[in-house]
Amino acid sequence: MAPPLPLIFLLMIHRVSSADWGVNYTHSHICALKDSSVIMSCTYTYPTGYQIMDVFWTKHPVKDLSEDPEYSQRFQYLGDTQQNCTVRLSHVTQKDEHEYYFRFITNVTEGKWFGRPGVRLTVT
Repeated sequence: MAPPLPLIFLLMIHRVSSADWGVNYTHSHICALKDSSVIMSCTYTYPTGYQIMDVFWTKHPVKDLSEDPEYSQRFQYLGDTQQNCTVRLSHVTQKDEHEYYFRFITNVTEGKWFGRPGVRLTVT
């Protein structure tokens, strides 16, 4: 007996699984000295055939930090639009203590990924 049509459809969709998507942070926790610079390194993966349309780092609530006046002059994206999502935050202050996340968006409507958990930054 043939499987029901919805089951076949689910099996076809499963080919693009969460294993094809992800963000891998080199360190999940970083402690930085006040006024220093910190590098948060990471890599990301997505299914073959998708194109990256936007990449950015954020914290809660979701907001591109490079467009945030509090970060724009101190935040430098060192990565690319293929796999590297490394970023540098300069002149670290106590107010920078947060968990930071990398987010990427592809050319497919459902092709978005939020790298949680992220990198926890503490400042001393």
